[in-house]
Amino acid sequence: MLFSEAGQKIFEVDRVGAFIWCKLAQGASLEDIYRELGALGIDEHAARQFTRQVVNVWIDRALLEVDWRMPTDCAFSANLGRHRISVRAANRDLLRRLLSPFCVSDQGTGGDGDIAIEAMMLDEQVFLRGEDSSISRCEVEALAPTIKAHVTDRLIRSNRWVFSLHAASLVKDGMGLLLCGQPGAGKSTLTLQLVDAGLRYAGDDVALVGADGTICGIPFALTLKEGSWDLLSRLHGDRYDATHCRSDGVRVRYVPIPDAQNQCVSASWIIFLNRVASGPAELTAVDPLDSMKRLIENAFAADGRLSQAGFFALKRIVAGVRSLQLTYGEAVEARRLLMELCNGKA
Repeated sequence: MLFSEAGQKIFEVDRVGAFIWCKLAQGASLEDIYRELGALGIDEHAARQFTRQVVNVWIDRALLEVDWRMPTDCAFSANLGRHRISVRAANRDLLRRLLSPFCVSDQGTGGDGDIAIEAMMLDEQVFLRGEDSSISRCEVEALAPTIKAHVTDRLIRSNRWVFSLHAASLVKDGMGLLLCGQPGAGKSTLTLQLVDAGLRYAGDDVALVGADGTICGIPFALTLKEGSWDLLSRLHGDRYDATHCRSDGVRVRYVPIPDAQNQCVSASWIIFLNRVASGPAELTAVDPLDSMKRLIENAFAADGRLSQAGFFALKRIVAGVRSLQLTYGEAVEARRLLMELCNGKA
């Protein structure tokens, strides 16, 4: 039996679990345990699977402690959404993976941040610890998407913002352009096209909204799914061919955009994307009430509700913008139309 002082509970373990526990208590490595279980007639795959399972359970129940000592030179920090993000890693390979989804970072400067993350390897898994000491884990290939999702969630839950939008955000001469749409609408691919055409990048997935109605994108590196990799190769060559795997199995690549916008702006255009199989690209006007309804459908808040302050912020946004629906099949045509709009020609 095992006693958890933190949880004030007693846990019963079977003979194999007791064997693993005793070996860990004697200082054996996980590889040593796999070999010794093999000598007892348990095949390597089963030994690894069972050991990983029980170790994860013991860590979750505070029966085992993870050694979180980190080297001082494996760290970086970044500013996103008015928050300081600090990240520490146990080794250089983890640090490289953690850097992937960030556009701009100060390497070697970890320190305290509003949002702090530490990452270390245990066997074939990465363990992550937040500033609240909560521990989660993921596979190595999923590390960058997991970190991006964690930081995004923390920013959305910040009391500095009244709600958030599923939207890519770009800036033209200090004026904000929002591309709204659900996953699959083509936000990131179109954003890549518009950045190539000269717009300033501010974020490709989530836009944070302040009580005054101003918009702040989250300028992570532009995230592109497999369907956009040919376009990425044509525009940037093979510089960004490192592949990461999200928790849903979707493979992505990250494109850090230099000089990304990290300040709040007022929106001047809201574009609702309507991607179709074929046909010409066209912009059609959306009236203010319909625009508000669509934005609410694309909005989300920490508590799942649009507050009174959020409603008035939404009203301020819609009152000061041109709302349009972009129906398109080809991103190149959509890019041409949007650039004409931003340049006052549409």
